[in-house]
Amino acid sequence: MAYLRLFKWYQKNKRDLPFRKTDDPYFIWVSEIMLQQTQVDTMLPYYEKFLNTYPSIESLAASNVEDVLRLVQGIGYYKRFRMLHKGANYVLEHHEGKLPNDYDKVLKIPGIGPYTAGAIMSIAFHKPYPATDGNVIRVLSRVQMLNDNFRLDKNKKKLNQINQVMIEASGNPYLYTQSMMELGATVCKVSNPLCDVCPLQDVCLANINNVQSAYPKMSKLPSKKEIQYYTFILKYKDGFLMRRRVEDLLHGFYEFVQIEADSLNGALSSALDMGLDINLMDELKPIKHVFTHLIWHINLYVGAVNTIKAPFELVNDFNAVPISTVVKKQIKQLK
Repeated sequence: MAYLRLFKWYQKNKRDLPFRKTDDPYFIWVSEIMLQQTQVDTMLPYYEKFLNTYPSIESLAASNVEDVLRLVQGIGYYKRFRMLHKGANYVLEHHEGKLPNDYDKVLKIPGIGPYTAGAIMSIAFHKPYPATDGNVIRVLSRVQMLNDNFRLDKNKKKLNQINQVMIEASGNPYLYTQSMMELGATVCKVSNPLCDVCPLQDVCLANINNVQSAYPKMSKLPSKKEIQYYTFILKYKDGFLMRRRVEDLLHGFYEFVQIEADSLNGALSSALDMGLDINLMDELKPIKHVFTHLIWHINLYVGAVNTIKAPFELVNDFNAVPISTVVKKQIKQLK
């Protein structure tokens, strides 16, 4: 690979991003967690707010996880922040609050997988460990015209080994990781790649053969599961009934009374079994909310009850508890 040309391109064209102005491993860790499944422009305000609130591993570990979730509400994929909080406590307990510069030790931290460990090692510590994300998979699969199905973990691992050889040969792990990520994000895009300005255009086999759109090879994703819910925004005295989710999806976030059912009568019957005798007051506009592998169809109603039953509790201030985007949509309809 034309490493020198790639590095010169990066240094001239790189975006001005705050996490590129530091080699603090904690800041790099936070940035990589926030960039998972999230676009740069979306994550930047959260990144700066997060580090202003939790400027160190010690401050994050000392925080309440619900406060962390409330700080990042709206960004989505919240499990990563629960694991980040758990990881901070692990680092505090096992490494005196400092990320170790040892790959195997970093990999043992909760919430850190091979990609994040590689990014931390190469960017913060300048050590040759690969960070093979979707952008890098796309670049390398096109450059080498790799016909493996990269939906499969075994093929991702094989490509990671190729990436390991390349980062070692590059002579500059920091620049290699940053350059490959930037190239995939801004030039070697999923559709309409900007091959005419790519520093690797003359060594990219997909470009030479004009088959860029055929790479990377990806098998079709399974259809999203669709679930129908009946959600009741229930008033009680001066607040609303809500519960803290314990399910993996949106774990730790608060929601209204939400029941999976085929009909309104079925949902009301289930609510009665839970000890909630609902007095319906209004029907609001239905909501469709799409997750990565799931679609929620929510039939939304306003009502009242004359008692509270566990696991529900009274919430008087929506700003006082973590609220997910889907529940924010519901609250918005109350106004």
